[in-house]
Amino acid sequence: MNYQQAEILSLQALSHMAGDEEILMAYLRLSGITPEELKNSAADPATLGSILDYFLQNEKRLIEFCQAGKISPDQVQKARQFLPGGDPVHYST
Repeated sequence: MNYQQAEILSLQALSHMAGDEEILMAYLRLSGITPEELKNSAADPATLGSILDYFLQNEKRLIEFCQAGKISPDQVQKARQFLPGGDPVHYST
């Protein structure tokens, strides 16, 4: 995992969230941002980190995202480490 891979995985999470109105609305309520603000900050590493946090905070939501994207949940945790607010851990894979 590296920064670019973490960014791609985060964008996959955003895409998954955008495709599920219930998940999206819950994220917007929790984060306090508007849909327009999310759209404008979608490339911001801090926003991407918050999106991964959102999935990591709810096991059911995390598993659904991982199954849909054929991603291992530990990859989401690893990706989170490379974005602002994550614990800086460097992985070799």
